[in-house]
Amino acid sequence: MEAYLEGKRLLLNPSKSIGKGGEADIYDIGLGRALKIFKPPNHPDLQGDIKEQQVARARIEQHQRKLPAFPTGLPPRVVVPEVLAFDRSGQKIIGYSMRFLRGAEVLMLYADKSYRERGISNEEVLKIMTGLHETVAGVHSKQVVMGDFNDLNVMVINTDAFLIDADSFQFGSYMSPMFTARFVDPTLCDPRLDSLILVKPH
Repeated sequence: MEAYLEGKRLLLNPSKSIGKGGEADIYDIGLGRALKIFKPPNHPDLQGDIKEQQVARARIEQHQRKLPAFPTGLPPRVVVPEVLAFDRSGQKIIGYSMRFLRGAEVLMLYADKSYRERGISNEEVLKIMTGLHETVAGVHSKQVVMGDFNDLNVMVINTDAFLIDADSFQFGSYMSPMFTARFVDPTLCDPRLDSLILVKPH
C-alpha cells in the first residue's frame, strides 16, 4: 500500500502498523508523527464482510469533504488531523498525519486496581480527569461533539489526557455514526431492537 503526504510517497505494510482499529491502520512515520490510513473496502481485514466494506466505502467518501472542513482552534490536547494523505492521483484523501503520542496509555487502565497500585496516586488521577474535563469543555465550546467518547479514545501521558480519533467528531452537517455500546446515550438508540442502533444524532 502507498500513500502520498506533502507530495512524498510512503510505502506502507499493514502488517507493520503500530495500531489497528476497526476503521484504520496507524503507522509511525517518524519526527513525532503518526499516519492514520482508513481501511479501503478491499482491505484484508474486511474480506468477506460486505456490510463493513460498504461502511468503509461510505466513510472514505464522507472524509473527502469532512476532513478538509475539520474545525480549527480545538484544545491542544486533541490529536487533530494535521496533513491530509492522498492516493497516487493526489485527488483522493485516504488518511492523515497527526501527533504520535509515544508512551501513552489508554484511560481505561486507570480503572484497573492493579494498574493503579503500581504507584498512581489519587491526586494524579484527579489531575488527569480535571484536565480531561477542561479539554472536553473546550471541544464543546467550538460546537463539536465527540460521538465515540470512551475510555479507549483517551490516551494519557503522565497526567495529560489526550483525545484521539478526532476524525469521528461531529460538527456542522457531519454527523457521527460512531459509538461504543458501554458509553452511548441509550435514549439515542432504538429501544425496540435487540441490538443497539443509533437513530438520533449525538
